[in-house]
Amino acid sequence: MPLSVLTLVRDRTAYLHGLLAALAAAPDPPAEVVVAVCGGDDPRPGAPATPFPVRFLDVDSGERIAYSPARNACARAAGSERLLFLDADCVPLPGALAAFDRALAAEDALAIGEVLYLPPGVDVDPADVGALRRAGRPHPARPVPPAEGWERSDRYGLAWGLAVAVRKTTFLALGGFDEGYGGYAGEDTDFAEAARRAGVPLVVVGGAAVAHRHHDVFEPPVQQLTATVANAQRFRDKWGWWPMGGWLAGFAQLGLVEWTEDAERAVVLREPTPAEVEAARRTSARPFRT
Repeated sequence: MPLSVLTLVRDRTAYLHGLLAALAAAPDPPAEVVVAVCGGDDPRPGAPATPFPVRFLDVDSGERIAYSPARNACARAAGSERLLFLDADCVPLPGALAAFDRALAAEDALAIGEVLYLPPGVDVDPADVGALRRAGRPHPARPVPPAEGWERSDRYGLAWGLAVAVRKTTFLALGGFDEGYGGYAGEDTDFAEAARRAGVPLVVVGGAAVAHRHHDVFEPPVQQLTATVANAQRFRDKWGWWPMGGWLAGFAQLGLVEWTEDAERAVVLREPTPAEVEAARRTSARPFRT
């Protein structure tokens, strides 16, 4: 049975519909797609027809998407033993799902592939692999995948929730995503660290490329200051080191947080002003932070 694709959505209905259309047209479609609807617009109306079932789960969510509970709910509901967590703003290139599926069938591992970041204004045509590859920019911090097959890596911090695959039994045995993380940031790094300490290998899969569609971001994410700092602190208390160091350093430079790399606590000094939030918004492609 092919793998299950698990995603979540809140007010990005067009992206979700684009993902479903791409999967429907792919030569390697999934067994199913499980969608956690985390508030916002109802994505069911207008969803494209697919040759595989699409199941929608309504997940309680507050001001921010409850990433960990939503992803855990999708995993529990999935019918396949092999899972691919894939954000709705990502489109897998043809062959990506099959490559992830082969890797998980052969090896009990966390599996990651290549992520190609599309610049603003690029229309996503899942059938035009060459155009996607020409337009997409690989993140310089991510390993170059092998031409085919997969190879092991020790860079667990790159098992980002936007595109990571794992066996369902392994995911559940590790406890899933820690639901003590509120909102966005840190929950995927936490899961990867749990996998590392449990001896679950990390593999980088060749041919498992996804294109990431551009949208506005905040650098650093000052609009989620309190949640991001709280998640970083939870991780530091749990594992003994700081994740998201670049973001924390950015907060500190703005005078929002008292923090250094050797500190045991990160202290929020004040909330950002509306002007600081707007100044952090990035509406165009920017160089990657490595």
